Amino acid sequence: MQKKRRSRATVLLWLAAIAWVAVLFFFSGQTGAESGALSMRVTRFLLRIFPWLPWTAEALNPVLRKLAHFGIFAVEGLLLTSAVLTTLRRRPVLGVVLACAVCAGMAALNEFHQSFMDGRSCELRDVLIDSGGAAAGALVASLVVLLVRRRARRKNVII
Repeated sequence: MQKKRRSRATVLLWLAAIAWVAVLFFFSGQTGAESGALSMRVTRFLLRIFPWLPWTAEALNPVLRKLAHFGIFAVEGLLLTSAVLTTLRRRPVLGVVLACAVCAGMAALNEFHQSFMDGRSCELRDVLIDSGGAAAGALVASLVVLLVRRRARRKNVII
């Protein structure tokens, strides 16, 4: 019973990680105008919610765009690391390194894909930001898995 539940969780984590890749490539497939318009709408929305913020939309927008890079890849790092760690249970360090390497490769591929869109470019800085986000997500996933496994060991449950 426990093994079947773990297998379902592993499959769901892999499906979520793969689905999130589709989100990544959807955003990188936008033209520069589409991407800029979307991020500016989000920026203006946030400034309406938080009117006391001392920035204009034009000043805040580039910062939010880079935070979006970091955040989107942090989610992928979390999902992919969780999936890998549930698959490679006996090799957690290898799992984290593998997940981070795959995410860094996806970041580079994502930027390359983006360079084919009108008004977009491929920037090493964005690959590094994306990879940093993926590493942060991998760290969170690793800590959660470690805590869950420790708790399960205390209760004599195999996870």
